Amino acid sequence: MTTLRILVAATPTADRPVHWALFDAAGACISTGCDLPVRWPSADCLEIVVAASQVRIASIALPPVPPGRVAAAAAFALEDQLAGPAEDQLLAASPQRPDGRVVVVIVARALVAGLRAHRGDTGLLARLTRVVAEPELAEPGVDWRWCVPDDPTTGDGFVRLPDGSAFPVSATAADGRLPPELRLALTSTARDGVAPMQVRVDASIADELRARWQGETGVRFVGGTAWRWHAASPAAFAGASNLLQGEFAPTQPPRSGARARLFAPAAWIAAAALALHLTATLGEWARWRVDGWRAARAWTAVATAAGVPAVDASTPSAARAALARRYADQRHAQGLPAPADALPLLTRAAPALAAIPPGALKSATYADGHWTLDLQRIDPAAVRDLDARLKHAGTPAITATTAGGTRLRFGAD
Repeated sequence: MTTLRILVAATPTADRPVHWALFDAAGACISTGCDLPVRWPSADCLEIVVAASQVRIASIALPPVPPGRVAAAAAFALEDQLAGPAEDQLLAASPQRPDGRVVVVIVARALVAGLRAHRGDTGLLARLTRVVAEPELAEPGVDWRWCVPDDPTTGDGFVRLPDGSAFPVSATAADGRLPPELRLALTSTARDGVAPMQVRVDASIADELRARWQGETGVRFVGGTAWRWHAASPAAFAGASNLLQGEFAPTQPPRSGARARLFAPAAWIAAAALALHLTATLGEWARWRVDGWRAARAWTAVATAAGVPAVDASTPSAARAALARRYADQRHAQGLPAPADALPLLTRAAPALAAIPPGALKSATYADGHWTLDLQRIDPAAVRDLDARLKHAGTPAITATTAGGTRLRFGAD
């Protein structure tokens, strides 16, 4: 099965040439070019590589969280680091690594929406299966990796850091000065005492220029190989996060007649197994459905008897939430606090919060029945202990590591 991959910085149009690379079934690049969409070579599927100029990659450390909560926890940790409104950004989080780190690709939501919309077209664009970020194709190492394309028309370049994060940089100035983004990053790390030992320059750069940069920054610059996005390893392409997720997740592409006939026996076997399974479990499923219906009716009846409008108690969860709001309103009407109010909630969590080291609390805000605490950097073991204490107190929390320390959000159980 062949795969065509194209490099884009914007939604493809019929009158704009696009860089492409064709890969065989083993993942080897067999040809490259730059053509209008009508001249792209045919392939079984299409993948889009978003140019480094359009993406940023963050790497954050999170406490152990269930896989289904990784994306939400990552978004919570990065909410104060996004450029522009959060709703305009798409965050694609990787699975959590054994060390707790999560790599998050940040890209404009409008760009991914435009690429996803092409699946309604005819031709090759309708076979779009994946959208990945160019910097993820550069595997991180022990050094900073500055990747500069050998073809200037494919972009200016980017820097990939050992923790998996990445940021775009401008082209090197005509007089040989470092890109301002890279210079600022090196200055910031030197001020914090975490400057890299060396920067690997994946570009055709003269030794004299690299020596000049070393003298200006105090960081060693070593030579590498000019960056070619299509020369990335098959493992790098396979391991990159697919930006077509959530509301942009693709549907299964239609199969050709020949392929349908090839899979027909397996489809019949699968259908027979599915029918047998459904027949065997239908009684149990029906029983659970009836129990669920009865529970929903019970919650709705309790809520409506308490004066909650039926429209606000259509489901058990809605009924429970409406009852909690009505209870809080009734308490407030009598001049009494409700369990999710700021002071009662803080009182319940106070024994657990006593474990916060002195001077570690930077700020505390309350909104929508939750307290959000920003802490200085503290020992990870102390964060895990605090999380366990809050859960035991009935005020479970979401914790995330931020650039300035740790952010913690808790509410009523």
